[in-house]
Amino acid sequence: MKKICLKSYVIPILVTLICSTIYLYNTKNEIIYETKKIIKTANTLKTIEEENTNNTLIKENKFNDIKYLLYSENDNLKSYFVDEKIDEITDIYSIIKKDCRSNFDAKINELLNLKYPKFIVEAINNSSTKNYEIKDNEMIIYYTDVSINLEEKLFLTVNFNEIKDYLNITVKLDSTYQNENGYNYDPNKKSVALSFDDGPSGNKTLEILNILNDNKAHATFFMVGNRMNSYATVVTTVHNSGNEIGSHTYNHCNLKKTKLSKVLEQEKLTSQIYYDLTGDTLKLTRPPYGSINQKVKESLDTIFITWNIDTEDWRYKDVEHIKSEVLDKVNDGDIILMHDSYETTVEAVRQVLPLLYEEGYQVVSVSELAALKGQTLEKNNIYRHF
Repeated sequence: MKKICLKSYVIPILVTLICSTIYLYNTKNEIIYETKKIIKTANTLKTIEEENTNNTLIKENKFNDIKYLLYSENDNLKSYFVDEKIDEITDIYSIIKKDCRSNFDAKINELLNLKYPKFIVEAINNSSTKNYEIKDNEMIIYYTDVSINLEEKLFLTVNFNEIKDYLNITVKLDSTYQNENGYNYDPNKKSVALSFDDGPSGNKTLEILNILNDNKAHATFFMVGNRMNSYATVVTTVHNSGNEIGSHTYNHCNLKKTKLSKVLEQEKLTSQIYYDLTGDTLKLTRPPYGSINQKVKESLDTIFITWNIDTEDWRYKDVEHIKSEVLDKVNDGDIILMHDSYETTVEAVRQVLPLLYEEGYQVVSVSELAALKGQTLEKNNIYRHF
């Protein structure tokens, strides 16, 4: 008979017992840990629930270990992110990859600048409360407690296609989408057309162009033909900027007092200069002094645009006067007259555009205003407002 070696039996049994004991110990600890975590998280959620006694929970979700809650609070939304692992209320960065947070911030800022004027973006970034609505394929960020008074609520819709590389959660993606753009003007909002005569005027025209861009605004520049070649770069810059250019005659002539043959000859010359510079045609004409007679109106193959708010910036050259003329008189559908020839006008535009935006106005070109008001501009007609 073979001798039985107790060692060969005892050792495996001991190992098994030890492993089982360790497993049971770890399992017990895991259960205890999970139980504690659930209790703690439940306490955190209870605290949130108590804070929102008078609010309605409209959405909840879970992203990995992050619990997401969205409440409606009067006309606003209130969002929470709870990290269940550490039992703490966290923030939007809990669903953003750690090494992508700066990229995420940069993308949000880029999209904000696409939608809103510069002064609003600065106010949002300087001081605002942010709440997040997480949908299937997009995130909406709501901004409150912003240090400016606006008629509209501030929010940004961010399609997940824009930030998919920065997320640490799985989301749905659209095959097509369109970002919000501040130049997609709304026909249901108040709108006014801003127009400038007597240019182009070199750096002053370009300064106004930059101010318009900062405020998501457009304007119509009625340019004098004999100044166009001297400021060719300004003409092409305005043309390529999304703003509008019209004729202000070749030499600022009074159309009532100039022979018709001369008027026709000079308008042809202005149109040719403009075409040579831009490859485009002039569709609008502003009569200098607003002066025109029936004969000229019927003979020129153009649309005539005058105005119903005259800031008289050329006369007073005073920033406060220009601002008052606009803000005290402005109404939906107005056409405002200024001149891009004076520093005081440049400064007035800088100050007045944010104020118009705060009052709910879109500042647009003449043709954009007509389109927003559902009017078709017809040749040989005169329009002073819409």
